[in-house]
Amino acid sequence: MANVLLTGAAGAIGMDLAFSLNQAKINVFATEADRDNFFLVSKSCKYYNKVFQAPRAGSEEYINRVNEIITKENIDIIIPNPDFEVGFISKIREQIKSPLFLPSHETVEILLSKSLTAKKIGDLAPKTFEVSNEADLKIAISSEKVVWLRPKTGAGGKGSLIVSDSKFGWMWIEYWKKRGFSSSWIAQEYLDGGNYNVTLIYDRNSNLCGMGMLERLGYIHEAISPTGVTGDVRMAKTIKLDNVVNIAKNAVNMIDKNPVGIFSVDLMGDKVSEINPRFAGRPRLYTLSGANFPAHIVDMELNNNSSYLESIEGYKLIRQVDIEPVAIKED
Repeated sequence: MANVLLTGAAGAIGMDLAFSLNQAKINVFATEADRDNFFLVSKSCKYYNKVFQAPRAGSEEYINRVNEIITKENIDIIIPNPDFEVGFISKIREQIKSPLFLPSHETVEILLSKSLTAKKIGDLAPKTFEVSNEADLKIAISSEKVVWLRPKTGAGGKGSLIVSDSKFGWMWIEYWKKRGFSSSWIAQEYLDGGNYNVTLIYDRNSNLCGMGMLERLGYIHEAISPTGVTGDVRMAKTIKLDNVVNIAKNAVNMIDKNPVGIFSVDLMGDKVSEINPRFAGRPRLYTLSGANFPAHIVDMELNNNSSYLESIEGYKLIRQVDIEPVAIKED
Protein backbone atom coordinates (compact mmCIF):
# COMPACT_ATOMS: atom_id res chain seq x y z
CA MET A 1 0.00 0.00 0.00
CA ALA A 2 1.28 3.45 -0.91
CA ASN A 3 2.37 5.99 1.72
CA VAL A 4 1.69 9.65 0.96
CA LEU A 5 2.87 12.69 2.93
CA LEU A 6 0.77 15.85 2.88
CA THR A 7 1.83 19.19 4.35
CA GLY A 8 -0.63 21.62 5.94
CA ALA A 9 -2.73 18.89 7.58
CA ALA A 10 -5.27 21.22 9.22
CA GLY A 11 -6.09 23.23 6.09
CA ALA A 12 -9.34 22.60 4.26
CA ILE A 13 -7.48 21.46 1.14
CA GLY A 14 -5.19 19.21 3.18
CA MET A 15 -8.19 17.49 4.75
CA ASP A 16 -9.87 17.15 1.33
CA LEU A 17 -6.73 15.44 0.04
CA ALA A 18 -6.62 13.15 3.08
CA PHE A 19 -10.29 12.27 2.57
CA SER A 20 -9.66 11.41 -1.08
CA LEU A 21 -6.58 9.28 -0.40
CA ASN A 22 -8.36 7.52 2.47
CA GLN A 23 -11.23 6.67 0.10
CA ALA A 24 -8.69 4.84 -2.07
CA LYS A 25 -7.22 2.95 0.93
CA ILE A 26 -3.91 4.82 0.65
CA ASN A 27 -1.92 5.51 3.82
CA VAL A 28 -1.98 9.24 4.59
CA PHE A 29 0.63 10.97 6.75
CA ALA A 30 0.86 14.71 7.22
CA THR A 31 2.68 17.58 8.89
CA GLU A 32 1.19 20.53 10.74
CA ALA A 33 3.14 23.51 12.07
CA ASP A 34 0.46 25.20 14.17
CA ARG A 35 0.48 23.62 17.64
CA ASP A 36 -3.26 24.01 18.30
CA ASN A 37 -4.21 22.76 14.84
CA PHE A 38 -1.85 19.83 15.31
CA PHE A 39 -3.71 18.70 18.42
CA LEU A 40 -7.02 19.15 16.60
CA VAL A 41 -6.25 17.08 13.50
CA SER A 42 -4.03 14.51 15.18
CA LYS A 43 -6.86 13.56 17.54
CA SER A 44 -10.00 14.30 15.51
CA CYS A 45 -9.39 13.72 11.78
CA LYS A 46 -10.01 10.06 10.91
CA TYR A 47 -8.53 10.34 7.42
CA TYR A 48 -4.91 10.53 8.57
CA ASN A 49 -2.88 7.51 9.62
CA LYS A 50 -0.70 9.91 11.59
CA VAL A 51 -0.07 13.66 11.80
CA PHE A 52 3.36 14.95 12.82
CA GLN A 53 4.08 18.32 14.35
CA ALA A 54 6.73 20.12 12.31
CA PRO A 55 8.52 23.48 12.40
CA ARG A 56 7.28 26.22 10.08
CA ALA A 57 8.67 25.87 6.57
CA GLY A 58 11.77 27.93 5.93
CA SER A 59 14.37 26.38 8.21
CA GLU A 60 16.88 23.56 8.29
CA GLU A 61 14.82 22.06 11.12
CA TYR A 62 11.84 21.82 8.77
CA ILE A 63 13.90 19.95 6.15
CA ASN A 64 15.27 17.56 8.77
CA ARG A 65 11.81 16.88 10.19
CA VAL A 66 10.28 16.15 6.78
CA ASN A 67 13.14 13.79 5.89
CA GLU A 68 12.83 12.07 9.27
CA ILE A 69 9.14 11.38 8.54
CA ILE A 70 9.94 10.18 5.01
CA THR A 71 12.40 7.64 6.38
CA LYS A 72 10.28 6.53 9.32
CA GLU A 73 7.07 6.01 7.31
CA ASN A 74 8.61 4.92 3.98
CA ILE A 75 6.95 7.80 2.15
CA ASP A 76 6.47 7.24 -1.59
CA ILE A 77 5.43 10.77 -2.62
CA ILE A 78 4.77 14.22 -1.13
CA ILE A 79 1.84 16.42 -2.20
CA PRO A 80 2.56 19.84 -0.63
CA ASN A 81 0.16 22.56 0.54
CA PRO A 82 -0.30 25.51 1.27
CA ASP A 83 1.48 28.24 -0.76
CA PHE A 84 4.20 29.05 1.77
CA GLU A 85 5.22 25.41 2.13
CA VAL A 86 4.92 24.81 -1.62
CA GLY A 87 7.30 27.71 -2.28
CA PHE A 88 9.88 26.58 0.25
CA ILE A 89 9.80 22.86 -0.42
CA SER A 90 10.02 23.54 -4.15
CA LYS A 91 13.14 25.63 -3.65
CA ILE A 92 14.93 22.95 -1.60
CA ARG A 93 13.47 19.95 -3.43
CA GLU A 94 16.90 18.42 -4.03
CA GLN A 95 17.30 18.07 -0.25
CA ILE A 96 14.04 16.16 0.17
CA LYS A 97 14.34 12.37 0.24
CA SER A 98 11.06 11.65 -1.53
CA PRO A 99 9.58 12.60 -4.91
CA LEU A 100 7.41 15.74 -4.93
CA PHE A 101 4.41 16.13 -7.18
CA LEU A 102 5.07 19.72 -8.21
CA PRO A 103 5.74 21.77 -11.33
CA SER A 104 9.31 22.91 -11.96
CA HIS A 105 10.65 25.44 -9.46
CA GLU A 106 10.72 28.16 -12.14
CA THR A 107 7.03 27.56 -12.79
CA VAL A 108 6.19 27.45 -9.08
CA GLU A 109 7.81 30.86 -8.59
CA ILE A 110 5.74 32.35 -11.40
CA LEU A 111 2.48 30.84 -10.18
CA LEU A 112 2.97 32.01 -6.59
CA SER A 113 2.96 35.60 -7.93
CA LYS A 114 -0.34 36.82 -9.35
CA SER A 115 1.39 39.66 -11.19
CA LEU A 116 4.02 37.40 -12.81
CA THR A 117 1.26 34.99 -13.82
CA ALA A 118 -0.74 37.83 -15.40
CA LYS A 119 2.30 39.04 -17.34
CA LYS A 120 3.02 35.55 -18.67
CA ILE A 121 -0.50 34.86 -19.91
CA GLY A 122 -1.17 38.31 -21.36
CA ASP A 123 -4.72 38.80 -22.65
CA LEU A 124 -5.95 35.66 -20.90
CA ALA A 125 -5.62 37.57 -17.61
CA PRO A 126 -7.58 40.64 -16.49
CA LYS A 127 -5.89 43.94 -17.26
CA THR A 128 -3.37 44.30 -14.42
CA PHE A 129 -1.71 47.36 -12.85
CA GLU A 130 1.19 47.38 -10.41
CA VAL A 131 0.32 49.48 -7.34
CA SER A 132 3.28 50.99 -5.49
CA ASN A 133 1.57 54.23 -4.45
CA GLU A 134 -1.74 56.04 -4.55
CA ALA A 135 -0.94 57.57 -7.95
CA ASP A 136 -0.60 54.07 -9.45
CA LEU A 137 -3.98 53.14 -8.09
CA LYS A 138 -5.50 56.34 -9.46
CA ILE A 139 -4.21 55.47 -12.94
CA ALA A 140 -5.76 52.00 -12.69
CA ILE A 141 -9.12 53.38 -11.60
CA SER A 142 -9.05 56.06 -14.29
CA SER A 143 -8.62 53.29 -16.85
CA GLU A 144 -11.06 50.73 -15.46
CA LYS A 145 -13.46 52.78 -13.27
CA VAL A 146 -13.71 49.84 -10.85
CA VAL A 147 -10.80 47.53 -9.94
CA TRP A 148 -10.15 44.42 -7.92
CA LEU A 149 -7.41 45.45 -5.48
CA ARG A 150 -5.46 42.45 -4.22
CA PRO A 151 -2.06 41.36 -2.87
CA LYS A 152 0.36 39.87 -5.38
CA THR A 153 0.76 36.76 -3.23
CA GLY A 154 -1.38 34.80 -0.81
CA ALA A 155 -4.58 32.79 -0.79
CA GLY A 156 -8.14 32.88 0.46
CA GLY A 157 -8.97 36.31 -0.93
CA LYS A 158 -7.00 37.90 1.92
CA GLY A 159 -6.80 41.67 1.53
CA SER A 160 -8.85 41.83 -1.66
CA LEU A 161 -11.29 44.68 -2.17
CA ILE A 162 -13.44 46.15 -4.94
CA VAL A 163 -12.35 49.79 -5.29
CA SER A 164 -13.52 52.80 -7.29
CA ASP A 165 -11.79 55.52 -5.23
CA SER A 166 -7.99 55.70 -5.15
CA LYS A 167 -7.78 57.49 -1.80
CA PHE A 168 -9.96 54.90 -0.12
CA GLY A 169 -8.06 52.06 -1.84
CA TRP A 170 -4.69 53.38 -0.69
CA MET A 171 -6.00 53.69 2.87
CA TRP A 172 -6.93 50.01 2.62
CA ILE A 173 -3.37 49.07 1.60
CA GLU A 174 -1.94 51.19 4.43
CA TYR A 175 -4.24 49.42 6.87
CA TRP A 176 -2.85 46.04 5.83
CA LYS A 177 0.73 47.29 5.97
CA LYS A 178 0.21 48.45 9.55
CA ARG A 179 -1.00 44.95 10.38
CA GLY A 180 2.34 43.57 9.20
CA PHE A 181 1.10 42.22 5.87
CA SER A 182 4.14 42.71 3.67
CA SER A 183 2.89 41.74 0.20
CA SER A 184 3.06 44.21 -2.66
CA TRP A 185 -0.20 44.95 -4.48
CA ILE A 186 -1.89 44.92 -7.87
CA ALA A 187 -5.15 46.30 -9.23
CA GLN A 188 -6.99 44.30 -11.87
CA GLU A 189 -10.01 45.03 -13.99
CA TYR A 190 -13.15 43.98 -12.17
CA LEU A 191 -14.83 41.07 -13.88
CA ASP A 192 -18.35 39.72 -13.87
CA GLY A 193 -19.11 36.12 -14.74
CA GLY A 194 -18.91 32.72 -13.12
CA ASN A 195 -16.34 31.98 -10.42
CA TYR A 196 -14.65 28.87 -11.82
CA ASN A 197 -11.88 26.45 -10.98
CA VAL A 198 -10.29 24.19 -13.57
CA THR A 199 -7.86 21.67 -12.08
CA LEU A 200 -5.41 20.12 -14.55
CA ILE A 201 -3.11 17.19 -13.70
CA TYR A 202 -0.03 16.47 -15.86
CA ASP A 203 2.24 13.44 -15.59
CA ARG A 204 6.06 13.47 -15.79
CA ASN A 205 5.83 13.39 -19.60
CA SER A 206 3.49 16.39 -19.66
CA ASN A 207 0.47 14.30 -20.65
CA LEU A 208 -2.82 15.71 -19.40
CA CYS A 209 -4.12 12.95 -17.11
CA GLY A 210 -6.87 14.71 -15.19
CA MET A 211 -9.34 17.58 -15.53
CA GLY A 212 -11.94 18.80 -13.09
CA MET A 213 -14.11 21.90 -13.31
CA LEU A 214 -16.34 23.50 -10.72
CA GLU A 215 -18.21 26.73 -10.14
CA ARG A 216 -18.00 28.31 -6.71
CA LEU A 217 -21.46 29.31 -5.47
CA GLY A 218 -20.70 30.73 -2.01
CA TYR A 219 -18.19 30.96 0.82
CA ILE A 220 -18.14 30.17 4.52
CA HIS A 221 -18.30 33.41 6.57
CA GLU A 222 -18.74 35.41 3.36
CA ALA A 223 -20.66 38.11 5.26
CA ILE A 224 -17.51 39.15 7.16
CA SER A 225 -15.51 39.77 3.96
CA PRO A 226 -15.93 43.10 2.13
CA THR A 227 -15.90 41.22 -1.20
CA GLY A 228 -17.86 38.17 -0.07
CA VAL A 229 -14.78 36.05 -0.90
CA THR A 230 -13.03 34.18 1.91
CA GLY A 231 -11.40 31.37 -0.09
CA ASP A 232 -13.23 28.78 2.04
CA VAL A 233 -15.93 27.49 -0.28
CA ARG A 234 -19.32 26.67 1.24
CA MET A 235 -21.07 25.54 -1.95
CA ALA A 236 -19.77 24.54 -5.36
CA LYS A 237 -20.93 22.39 -8.24
CA THR A 238 -19.12 20.42 -10.92
CA ILE A 239 -19.68 21.68 -14.45
CA LYS A 240 -17.93 21.55 -17.80
CA LEU A 241 -17.60 24.55 -20.11
CA ASP A 242 -15.30 23.62 -22.98
CA ASN A 243 -14.34 27.21 -23.79
CA VAL A 244 -13.29 27.87 -20.17
CA VAL A 245 -11.37 24.58 -19.95
CA ASN A 246 -9.50 25.48 -23.16
CA ILE A 247 -8.60 28.90 -21.77
CA ALA A 248 -7.20 27.22 -18.64
CA LYS A 249 -5.14 24.79 -20.74
CA ASN A 250 -3.81 27.60 -22.93
CA ALA A 251 -2.82 29.65 -19.87
CA VAL A 252 -0.86 26.71 -18.42
CA ASN A 253 0.94 26.15 -21.72
CA MET A 254 1.87 29.84 -21.95
CA ILE A 255 3.62 29.52 -18.59
CA ASP A 256 5.15 26.07 -19.01
CA LYS A 257 5.55 24.32 -22.36
CA ASN A 258 6.22 21.04 -20.53
CA PRO A 259 3.90 21.13 -17.53
CA VAL A 260 4.23 18.55 -14.77
CA GLY A 261 2.13 18.43 -11.61
CA ILE A 262 -1.03 20.17 -10.45
CA PHE A 263 -2.24 23.39 -12.08
CA SER A 264 -5.32 24.75 -10.35
CA VAL A 265 -6.63 27.53 -12.58
CA ASP A 266 -9.10 30.07 -11.17
CA LEU A 267 -11.17 32.14 -13.58
CA MET A 268 -13.78 34.86 -13.43
CA GLY A 269 -15.82 34.34 -16.55
CA ASP A 270 -13.32 33.80 -19.36
CA LYS A 271 -10.35 35.51 -17.68
CA VAL A 272 -7.72 33.73 -15.57
CA SER A 273 -7.41 35.38 -12.16
CA GLU A 274 -4.67 33.08 -10.84
CA ILE A 275 -3.07 29.65 -11.22
CA ASN A 276 -1.91 27.62 -8.22
CA PRO A 277 0.82 24.94 -8.35
CA ARG A 278 -1.24 22.89 -5.90
CA PHE A 279 -4.84 21.88 -5.32
CA ALA A 280 -7.05 24.94 -4.86
CA GLY A 281 -10.44 23.74 -6.10
CA ARG A 282 -12.27 21.30 -3.85
CA PRO A 283 -10.55 17.89 -4.20
CA ARG A 284 -13.33 16.30 -2.13
CA LEU A 285 -15.98 17.45 -4.61
CA TYR A 286 -13.99 16.14 -7.55
CA THR A 287 -13.51 12.82 -5.74
CA LEU A 288 -17.21 12.50 -4.92
CA SER A 289 -18.03 13.29 -8.56
CA GLY A 290 -15.95 10.35 -9.73
CA ALA A 291 -12.50 11.91 -10.17
CA ASN A 292 -10.21 11.08 -7.24
CA PHE A 293 -7.24 13.12 -8.41
CA PRO A 294 -4.98 12.56 -5.35
CA ALA A 295 -5.34 8.78 -5.71
CA HIS A 296 -4.83 9.08 -9.48
CA ILE A 297 -1.58 10.97 -8.87
CA VAL A 298 -0.35 8.11 -6.69
CA ASP A 299 -1.31 5.62 -9.40
CA MET A 300 0.47 7.73 -12.02
CA GLU A 301 3.62 8.07 -9.96
CA LEU A 302 3.91 4.54 -8.58
CA ASN A 303 2.24 2.42 -11.27
CA ASN A 304 2.84 4.52 -14.41
CA ASN A 305 -0.91 4.70 -15.02
CA SER A 306 -1.36 7.86 -17.08
CA SER A 307 -4.97 7.22 -18.08
CA TYR A 308 -7.27 10.24 -18.30
CA LEU A 309 -9.68 11.08 -15.47
CA GLU A 310 -12.37 13.76 -15.54
CA SER A 311 -14.93 15.03 -13.04
CA ILE A 312 -18.61 14.37 -13.74
CA GLU A 313 -21.00 17.30 -14.07
CA GLY A 314 -23.91 17.91 -11.74
CA TYR A 315 -22.49 17.24 -8.28
CA LYS A 316 -22.99 19.92 -5.63
CA LEU A 317 -20.78 20.24 -2.54
CA ILE A 318 -22.31 21.65 0.64
CA ARG A 319 -19.99 22.60 3.49
CA GLN A 320 -20.38 24.30 6.87
CA VAL A 321 -18.29 24.75 9.98
CA ASP A 322 -18.07 21.79 12.40
CA ILE A 323 -19.92 19.28 10.23
CA GLU A 324 -18.82 16.78 7.58
CA PRO A 325 -19.31 18.12 4.01
CA VAL A 326 -21.69 16.32 1.66
CA ALA A 327 -22.04 16.15 -2.12
CA ILE A 328 -25.39 15.57 -3.83
CA LYS A 329 -26.15 14.74 -7.45
CA GLU A 330 -28.47 17.32 -8.93
CA ASP A 331 -30.87 16.56 -11.77
